[in-house]
Amino acid sequence: MGSIAILLLFFAFGFLLRQRLDEAGRQRWALRLNRHVVFVALPALILVYLPGLKLDRGTLLPILSAWGLFALTAALVLLAARIGGWSRGITGALLFTVPFGNTSFLGVPFTQAFYGEAGLPYTLIYDQLGSFLILSTVGIFLLSLYTGRSFSPLAILLRILRFPAFSALLIALFLDRGDLPAPLHLLAAGLAATLAQAAMVAVGLQIRLRFPRHEQKPFLFALGVKLLLAPLFLLLLFAALGLTELAARVSIFEASMAPMVASSTLAILAGLESGFVASVLGYGILASFITVPTVWEITKWILG
Repeated sequence: MGSIAILLLFFAFGFLLRQRLDEAGRQRWALRLNRHVVFVALPALILVYLPGLKLDRGTLLPILSAWGLFALTAALVLLAARIGGWSRGITGALLFTVPFGNTSFLGVPFTQAFYGEAGLPYTLIYDQLGSFLILSTVGIFLLSLYTGRSFSPLAILLRILRFPAFSALLIALFLDRGDLPAPLHLLAAGLAATLAQAAMVAVGLQIRLRFPRHEQKPFLFALGVKLLLAPLFLLLLFAALGLTELAARVSIFEASMAPMVASSTLAILAGLESGFVASVLGYGILASFITVPTVWEITKWILG
């Protein structure tokens, strides 16, 4: 729990800093920290922990979990929207928040806190070949569907290949542990060590708390499915299949993360109920400090 206290401390620092800065200052500092995490710390973390990772069932579990849960939660969103008669804007907002998890900015620090370095390779696989790849392909399709903008397959492919963390992943998969020269490994390890602090301050800077009183049902649906139903479904499935290894546990853990900042930002930029999206994102992040440890405890109790 000491590690969670540290994460909360950096998150609180970011939130307090948000109160002291004007809007331009918040955006400027959030942009700097986001760029550091995405372009520097995350690729460095991948180069430190993924070389030598064997392609086996443990590698496939996070990927299949991410894609399978995306399909399931997106279907639940469409079903609930149809039953509830929710507007197209709310439906689109839910499709950009519920199926996408914050598996890098929150997922990496939380994994370090609860599973240590052993769990990081599976988190990084879940994030890059799951969350990021889904957002860059299906997410772009959803964006074009709800905004009318078109994206060519070539543009999508180039977007994926140019993303620094994904490029680092491709390099790491062809490296064995120890292949990276010692000075480069030391540099990468130092840069990777800054991810958790920078990510939590950035999240604190960007969080917005607006309770959507006129949209309480879809709001509660979003948080209930994202933070509890999705990970518990995966937990029961793995328990029934007898999958108890670390890859399965980390996959369940990543499924419990709050909504993704990037996908939520896309929804806001697309004009899909920006206030509602900000509420789901903000309260989802706050609630995750309670629900993520809860899912971890339940997983430990059921899987042994």
